[in-house]
Amino acid sequence: MRILCIPYSHTFSHLARPLAVALELRRRGHEVHFAGESPKLRHVSEAGFQAHPLFEPDPKALFDRIREGTLRFVTTKELNRMIEADLELAGRLRPDVVLTDGRFSAAISMQLGGHRHAAIVNVSSCEYRALPYVPLFEGVPERLAPQGSLVRRVLNRVNLAVEMTVFDTAMGDFSRLSRRHSLRKRVTATNCLTGADMTLLADIPEYFPTRTLPADTRYVGPLGWELPQGRPDWWPLPRRDGPMIYMTMGTTGIPEFFQRVTDVFEAEGWNAVITTGGQTRDVASPSRFIRIEEFVDGELVIVESDVVVCHGGNGSVYQALRLGKPIVGIPTIPDQKFNMRRVQALGAGLTVTPEAFLRSPASLKQAVERVLEDAAYTSAARRLGQIIQTRDAPRACAEALESLGAGGPPPLRAWQTVK
Repeated sequence: MRILCIPYSHTFSHLARPLAVALELRRRGHEVHFAGESPKLRHVSEAGFQAHPLFEPDPKALFDRIREGTLRFVTTKELNRMIEADLELAGRLRPDVVLTDGRFSAAISMQLGGHRHAAIVNVSSCEYRALPYVPLFEGVPERLAPQGSLVRRVLNRVNLAVEMTVFDTAMGDFSRLSRRHSLRKRVTATNCLTGADMTLLADIPEYFPTRTLPADTRYVGPLGWELPQGRPDWWPLPRRDGPMIYMTMGTTGIPEFFQRVTDVFEAEGWNAVITTGGQTRDVASPSRFIRIEEFVDGELVIVESDVVVCHGGNGSVYQALRLGKPIVGIPTIPDQKFNMRRVQALGAGLTVTPEAFLRSPASLKQAVERVLEDAAYTSAARRLGQIIQTRDAPRACAEALESLGAGGPPPLRAWQTVK
């Protein structure tokens, strides 16, 4: 088969997941292409895949809107331009299957063009999630609505209905386009990241439960891909008395966090490896016990760490949990907050809000110390890790895509401009 992968390439996690699948697909003899415009696509080229230019929304503008809570996270002009670009590229390449991750135009464009479409997505970004994205009833006391009780389930259902309705109404372009073009699958703001024909959930149900799933939506397990860095010449890191911390903010963090975190770790005499994801080059290591790098082999460092401090990104959370390490999260966007609520609810870590951290960096110190002092956090992380390790997500995705594309390329549909 020929598979076209379209990630939101400005974000490493959205790029890494389809890349992990692409490597498995290539091993099985399939031809895989990528598309996007971020410099991060060099990782795709270095892995031996062809990358085609494709318009993507500016990452700073997009994430600024998301952090500010702007429900209209993409403009009508940007969405139309994305759809047009999707249709042009897919029409030219004629893939058997298009696989996307973070491409919120694809569920519309692939139906318009008559292309088979699968998407990698987290439960938090699908309409079948069982837990609210924005917890409106979080303040209801546990004694009145215990977790798992009928009262709590009813509150969650009401919460979900309200948040989805508000989001879909505020970002109504998706629904309008679905109606205008009589799309088989109605696309909304809530489900715009899912697949038109198949949705692959990069989660485990124990971490993110769902309501009843349709046949075209399935759990595959956490997906990730590590840069082929090898063991650096400075590893193992020299250590002084004190814990070992691995800190990463992915590629969507706030640059000023890094200096503040470094100052906290050095003041406490902790050992640490801090990765910046290329977001800043202004932070210098204060001692040989704290190493600051753009990227490292996360697994190499996490195995030797006591705690992982991160932004609460899905890839970072699952990597830490798979290796049985507790987490202290500083989430900056809603998806990350959603992740960290689950980490906390499952007893595998704690959250420090960005506001609390910027106001008082000591809040991070206190959270790390609490996680280190209570062995229950590590025990909970290890339990989840045992479940995660039973999954082979790249293989599950490859098999699903093979079944979807088994009929060969669908007949090319004529498409009209969406403007």
